[in-house]
Amino acid sequence: MRSYRVNYLLLGLVLVTGLVLAFAQKKPVDKERPTPPGHVASPELNKQVVRRVFDELFNQGRYDAINQIYASNCKVHFGNRNEALGQSVEEGKGWRSAAPDLVMTVGRIATNGDMVEVDWVARGTHTGAGHGLKPTGKKFMVRGNSRFQVENGKIVEVWNSEYRDDLLRQLGVSRPVAFVYEKVQDLQASLEPLLSKLASGL
Repeated sequence: MRSYRVNYLLLGLVLVTGLVLAFAQKKPVDKERPTPPGHVASPELNKQVVRRVFDELFNQGRYDAINQIYASNCKVHFGNRNEALGQSVEEGKGWRSAAPDLVMTVGRIATNGDMVEVDWVARGTHTGAGHGLKPTGKKFMVRGNSRFQVENGKIVEVWNSEYRDDLLRQLGVSRPVAFVYEKVQDLQASLEPLLSKLASGL
């Protein structure tokens, strides 16, 4: 009788030990694992990257964060205008100088794969010097839309609605002056890559 009991106990111990080992070998799913390179990050992470553009760059003027937010070869579009990242940054700095109280408010924000689309409103007062325009003291409000492509936690391309015509009109800049202003700005933007290459070769 005792031998049967011992055998049953041993068999029970073997079964329990086997089950414990089987469960111990199963690895828990790591939900906090970072996204591997080349994979699309979660929509929420992409939104966070894009929100930094408005919160840190436009509203706080923290341009030291640019390399954390944008890929170095990021392309930026404003309507039919195409700019390198450096040109776009200088344009933004110019408007912050022209309107030190500039605030950009994010409205609708939506994601689709690696794309983040934002409706925004820019408000400010033209009290400073920037982009060669004399301060007018006028308040402005411009509505726009931007689409950001995010890869591996950085923005690689941006498509913005054109805002200059509306902004210059609100500042009281006449159409002929606005036309000349825009052409000068476009010429400077197109010459900047060439000037940068010449400067680096000296």
